[in-house]
Amino acid sequence: MDPARETPPRTDRLARALARLALGASLALAAGALVPRATYLARLAAASDARARGELAADERVSPLAAAGQVRWRRELARRAAEGRSSASGLALAWSFFVGARDRLPPEARVLLARPNDALYQFGNYLWFPARLEVAPRVVAPLADGDDLRRAAAGRSCAEPEWLRAEGYAGCVEAAGDELRLVVLAAPP
Repeated sequence: MDPARETPPRTDRLARALARLALGASLALAAGALVPRATYLARLAAASDARARGELAADERVSPLAAAGQVRWRRELARRAAEGRSSASGLALAWSFFVGARDRLPPEARVLLARPNDALYQFGNYLWFPARLEVAPRVVAPLADGDDLRRAAAGRSCAEPEWLRAEGYAGCVEAAGDELRLVVLAAPP
């Protein structure tokens, strides 16, 4: 009898069948995880302009990159979704606000961020460049993170137009509930 033609023992056939079954199950699970990502990428590609693409890319509820590393926030979003109360993404709202308000300021304007937040600070300075979004009139140390930003904040509100003008600001960004508001200062009379 030729050894190459021998049928493998029953245990070998069973092991191979189990390995194929495990591989098939792994591929099915991986494909299931890819469907939401593919849907997200299709929505991103179909977005009409930079505002819509940025809003979608910054939305922690659907963007894998926006939620990366934010374990507690993802749990909170999942809890809210399970309770049936899905709130708007703070990053997506900030992106939309800064893109929409960009044309209301002169190019070299200085704007006070009355609500110190690192995401707002980064979005504002990126999207409004060369205009500058600041947390205080004279910040000496570099702002490495959100803690530095909050420590350096002036603690002033947009309701102080005289102080803002005296410090050279053309506007102020404040929070009004869940919304952001740009207060553009009129030139003094």
